[in-house]
Amino acid sequence: MKVWFGMQGDNTVAWHEWVSAVKKWGRAERIHSYSRGIANMAEAHIRYDEAFRPTTQINLLHPVILDGWISGGLNAKSDGTRKIEQYDKLYASLKQDQAAMLSHSHGEFTMMWWDDSLHSLVLATDIYATRPVYYWVSPKGEWFAANDLRILLLVHDIPFAIDQNVCRMFPTSGFAVGENGFEDRTFFKGIRKVPAASYAFLGRDHAVHAHSYWGLSQLLNGKDLAGDAVPRFRELFQEVTADRLKDEKHIVELSGGLDSAAVTAAAIAGGRKEQLLAVNISFAEPDMILSHDKDLVKNMMRDMDIPGLIILGDATAKIPNAEIGRDPLWFVDGPDPRANSLVNETFTVIAEEYGASSVLTGEGGDFIFSGEVSVIDSLLRQRRFSEIYKLLREWSGGSMKEMLKLGFQYGIAPFMPYIGEKLYYDLLWSDTEYELPEYFTEEHRKREREINKEDHLRYRKSRELSVWGKRFHYDFLWPRARYMDAVGVTLPTYHPFLDRRLIEFSFSVPPEQHFDVLKGLEEHYAGSKMLLRKSFTDILPAYVYNRSTKTTYAHMARKSFMNDRRHVLQLFEPGEHVFVEELGIIKRDIWWKHLLAMAIRSEDPNNDLGMGYQYMRSVIDLEIWLREASKGKEHLLDRSRPGKSRVMADIETVNTPEKAKIYSYQ
Repeated sequence: MKVWFGMQGDNTVAWHEWVSAVKKWGRAERIHSYSRGIANMAEAHIRYDEAFRPTTQINLLHPVILDGWISGGLNAKSDGTRKIEQYDKLYASLKQDQAAMLSHSHGEFTMMWWDDSLHSLVLATDIYATRPVYYWVSPKGEWFAANDLRILLLVHDIPFAIDQNVCRMFPTSGFAVGENGFEDRTFFKGIRKVPAASYAFLGRDHAVHAHSYWGLSQLLNGKDLAGDAVPRFRELFQEVTADRLKDEKHIVELSGGLDSAAVTAAAIAGGRKEQLLAVNISFAEPDMILSHDKDLVKNMMRDMDIPGLIILGDATAKIPNAEIGRDPLWFVDGPDPRANSLVNETFTVIAEEYGASSVLTGEGGDFIFSGEVSVIDSLLRQRRFSEIYKLLREWSGGSMKEMLKLGFQYGIAPFMPYIGEKLYYDLLWSDTEYELPEYFTEEHRKREREINKEDHLRYRKSRELSVWGKRFHYDFLWPRARYMDAVGVTLPTYHPFLDRRLIEFSFSVPPEQHFDVLKGLEEHYAGSKMLLRKSFTDILPAYVYNRSTKTTYAHMARKSFMNDRRHVLQLFEPGEHVFVEELGIIKRDIWWKHLLAMAIRSEDPNNDLGMGYQYMRSVIDLEIWLREASKGKEHLLDRSRPGKSRVMADIETVNTPEKAKIYSYQ
């Protein structure tokens, strides 16, 4: 993996100590660095193994570093091996209007460069911050930044202070349960992140100034697409997928759902089949049959004639580090937000064995292509009155009363300022509010209420989009999903659906082309993602693009809890020092009763544990993280040091010439 870091300041001792610490901690095999005046920057290549390699250090020719790829106004790619000729052009372009250059670019990247006019290092993220950038400013005005929080914590002078307010906000519907990030905040005081679609620099006032280069205004300025969106979507999706397939071999994470299937189909349609290795996560045990699509995916691999691996991840169905110290702690900015961080280790080993440079996912497809039933106001704006009548008649089952109700709710209300705002939230978002379990303290309940109030205000930001279907996609996309901070910790990960071009295209498509209300009457999923369903019917099997139900991962959550319940109970048993109680989040006695009840319920394979488990899991994960972090900076750095990835699974092969040669590090 590639890491980069930089310091603005003339403290050469601190800089050299930092470089040495990165070499030692990360067993870096290559370091490219630049130092001139107060500008210091370096990039290093670290591997997730324990082999010793001599470090080679080379000077950078230009004060610019990129991780990932960028194209359009700016053009360069660098996940590992540097391509100096691209950096020449990249640095020359950045000397122009950087905001304009960034706003006309697309890609998945983090970047740092020196700007003479600002007399500062500049940090930048892509439009969704698919890779995070962290920074800290010292009391003396020195600025430290890195694309990995662990690298930043290697700076000796950075204090190790957990932000208890962030910890308290974590187990709420607005964050852990809703999977939302904390914008620019981290779990450590004083350490911040550069927001998505932004560049940041250190001003002469020794304060960091972040400026957005892309956002709602770009979506508002886009023109609505006239006619059938399918041909243009297919063409564009092939383009954005091909942009992420520049090396000999890439893993595509094939779940069996529409999003990852569309990514695979786009690659095949673009003539990139030979570069793909499809990898699926499934389970062997019968009680997990509802939490995977193993048979469907096997058929997909055969029918589309692509090589694939099925990871049977039963042994990964655990709560990471429920037995403190058992598992790696490679993500340190709070509890790891990945659904199954243990199985990600297997992906890392597979990539090494098969020579895959990155993983492609279907992340983001839900956010911008799922659609919702709110299509009437869009049709009304287009004066398609006969279609509105026909839709309402079938939607209502012929009931005039129901027709009038639906027509008012989804057609007239969006044009009414106050009533429209209330109904927009009640109809499309009120199901994201959940009643807090009784084990939370009154202090925490108050916190939840305040966060819910802020959520109501947040939804008002999308009002300028006017059309409810577009507002829904915008409010689904933002706040940014927190798991983006963790998905690429050990292996470069790319997300075609989060490409700027595709996001802007999605918002140009009328909502009625995203969602078919009538098909969604019996099963909501059957009416969603219509562009994905229609665009690759020549490549995808009919049993994929006609899917009417979505696989639930609730049983994986149940199994994870059941497998580790003994260790979880030990964390909270009488006599233990419980950090989440100390922070005023839970009432210990009531929590213990609920925990025991959940341990019993997890035995039932037909019980998916419900939303109550999501709150419980957020408390458990926070307690585990606090147990680790409370031991101090050196402990956390030691626990998070890159090491050997484990293969905690059996692996089945499909369409491969020989049996998978996967080395186990269990």
